Amino acid sequence: MSEAGQGISSEGLLVVIWTLASVSTVLLAGRLLIRSIVLKSFHLDDMFGAISWLLMMLVMIIATVELPLSYQYSSILIGESPAPPESELENMAIRLRKWDVASETCFWTSLFCVKLSFMFLYKIAFCPRNKYNRVWSWSLIYIVLCYGTCLIGVYGQCGDAINLFSYEECITPYVALLQSRLVWVDYFFNVTSDIVVIALPMPVIWRLNMGTKQKLALSAICSLAMITIAFETVRSVKLHQLDSHLTNLYSYLELLVSVLISQLPSYRFLISPSEKDREYRRLFWSRVTMRSYHSGFSGYSMQNFDRTPRATESWGTTHSTIRGREVPSPISINTK
Repeated sequence: MSEAGQGISSEGLLVVIWTLASVSTVLLAGRLLIRSIVLKSFHLDDMFGAISWLLMMLVMIIATVELPLSYQYSSILIGESPAPPESELENMAIRLRKWDVASETCFWTSLFCVKLSFMFLYKIAFCPRNKYNRVWSWSLIYIVLCYGTCLIGVYGQCGDAINLFSYEECITPYVALLQSRLVWVDYFFNVTSDIVVIALPMPVIWRLNMGTKQKLALSAICSLAMITIAFETVRSVKLHQLDSHLTNLYSYLELLVSVLISQLPSYRFLISPSEKDREYRRLFWSRVTMRSYHSGFSGYSMQNFDRTPRATESWGTTHSTIRGREVPSPISINTK
């Protein structure tokens, strides 16, 4: 099939998005398995991670259904295909808009669920810090407001929401100007909320009592959102310029990579050199391979994540014994 001015065929686009969606599905399944074995429970970050994956899959399903019509419509607009009667073209445009509104709603909701997943992961890891809690709360409020603003952009792209599916109302010069501005409004709130998610844990990470390599690794995981900011930047520029070349690809990549990244923190213990994480690995692989496992490591379940700050502080002063050596409890987070 022709690329219809979009820089990639519909078949090629579907191969790319479903390949990444499959990788995200495997990572989510692994995340839930790891949490069920190591943590023995699930938390809000897991819930938002699962919701973001579910909505991402809905976006992929909508894309699969919508793409043939989208490419047909684009082919007509650029003159590759003969133009049908005006009424038929209007019907195609309205059908596409209905699919787009559903897809964009799921897109933004999934994207911000990824951010909420990271936010609640931070909450679990750094909850004893009262000053951090205040910053975290204000950051959460800002992210929710950004999400609401992006949804307003979806339903207000033709001015009043009542005109959203009116062909005549959506092709006026006023709407064209409004849409060009909404592109940058969405960009600003999406990117600034990403920056909040990236920057929020950095001061705490660099005060932790751990090696520089571990700090860099944690910082790198939190900074992976810079990849999605790059996709969002390119996508917004192309939308502003009314350039459809690879625009859909960048949009889907932004969402797919975001959901994929949100699953990665659960796998950190598989490569961490700390004694605590080595015990987690032994526990995890023993459960996966159905082997018996015995350890004097008393804190591997990490159930203390649900403890109050006072209880957590108390646990931070206790120690476990491994092969006759004293090591800090796995949930203690000591600052320099």
